[in-house]
Amino acid sequence: MQPISAPAFRSLAIAVTTVVTAIQISACSGGPGEQRTTDSSRDAEISALTTRIDQLERRVSEGMPGSNDSGERVPPGPIKSITFRSGTADDRLRIYWEDGKVSSLPCTLEQGTWACG
Repeated sequence: MQPISAPAFRSLAIAVTTVVTAIQISACSGGPGEQRTTDSSRDAEISALTTRIDQLERRVSEGMPGSNDSGERVPPGPIKSITFRSGTADDRLRIYWEDGKVSSLPCTLEQGTWACG
């Protein structure tokens, strides 16, 4: 067997490298059996997810109690004035409503912040 010359060896190495690279690229690009996501199937998936989100939002809103401010706690109408009294036995925030009603909320000083309600 004769030794291979340097130019022949170089040509053989380039050919082998090219073939190996081509095999690796074809392995990464996926074969004919791979299902590719098309725009129409992606749109169908988005539509299904949107429908599911709507269903879940409906279930949550049906399960949560509604806001009912018609009770005695919150008088309807605008506020006329607000006063805050501190340094007394009963620290209070008072809300004077336009219709003449008064809401009196007890307040406490907690960690340097007033909390009323």
